[in-house]
Amino acid sequence: MPSQSALLSNFPLLRTSDPELALDRFSFLGLQSYDMERGQRFGVHVNHLQMTDLGLTYCDYASDVAMGFREASFVRQIFNIDGVSRYMAGTQSGEITHGSSSPVLSAGTPLNMDLKSRYRQLVLRIELDALKRNLGALIGQEVNELIFDETDARQPAISSLRRRIFQFASDFNERGAYFSALAAKEVERMVTMKFLMCHRHNYTHLLLREPLPVASSAVRVVEEFVEANWDKPIDVPAMARVANVSARSLFRQFKQDRGYSPADFAKQVRLDRARDLLEQPSQGSSVTQIALRCGFQNPGHFARDFRLAFGELPSETLRKSNRRLGG
Repeated sequence: MPSQSALLSNFPLLRTSDPELALDRFSFLGLQSYDMERGQRFGVHVNHLQMTDLGLTYCDYASDVAMGFREASFVRQIFNIDGVSRYMAGTQSGEITHGSSSPVLSAGTPLNMDLKSRYRQLVLRIELDALKRNLGALIGQEVNELIFDETDARQPAISSLRRRIFQFASDFNERGAYFSALAAKEVERMVTMKFLMCHRHNYTHLLLREPLPVASSAVRVVEEFVEANWDKPIDVPAMARVANVSARSLFRQFKQDRGYSPADFAKQVRLDRARDLLEQPSQGSSVTQIALRCGFQNPGHFARDFRLAFGELPSETLRKSNRRLGG
């Protein structure tokens, strides 16, 4: 797991010993009260990454503090790094100790937390509507009330999710400022899907059942959709909608007919577009700029995939093109 000492350091929100300032700057996430014992010295360090439907917040508290959050439109999961805290959200309550995590804390419910000094955590927030929209696409039906189980944080799936969230925080901190809107949205989608698959909820049984078979024409429809929208984020609900099938049935038919997934097909389409851009580069174009433009957030992975697809590194293709166009 990547270093947790300075998570999201490139996305600072505040570092202060003034509780009133902290309350004001933190209010957009629902914080409405701080309470400390008289005479205690307050201190908090917060870094925050906000995407469209997903937010990540790193917090480091230097003193014991009780916090109150109002109702919100998102669910939360708290990943403890150091120290001990207690939470209460409606009927949910418990202790979060070193290296553990909370269950999914429901949207629309006030949250109260008691933190001990030198407490550090990473909080994942995902809009409930986004979870329902993506889950509905996976199972092929509308999701009304989404209820998460009180998951044991020691389960392998939750451990895998924790590793993915911390890796995401590290990767985005390192390269996120250079991501195109396409690449950023792709990463957000992958985290949201991972969250839905790792947690048990009242629709899990539908995710585990065998997908219904669909016609091969659905695959061709989605291939045409992806080719026409290669420069936009992969939208699983949109693909399911144009094919008029559930996403899981679509994934199954892709695997059966093509031997790969819709995401693999989208990657190949984007690699083809990247090669076109490398072969006809605009002045000053770099491999990294073209990779990000085509939705590849990791230049190293892009170079590997490009070489596997076309037999040479993208830098070689660009160098040949520049030499040819330069005379």
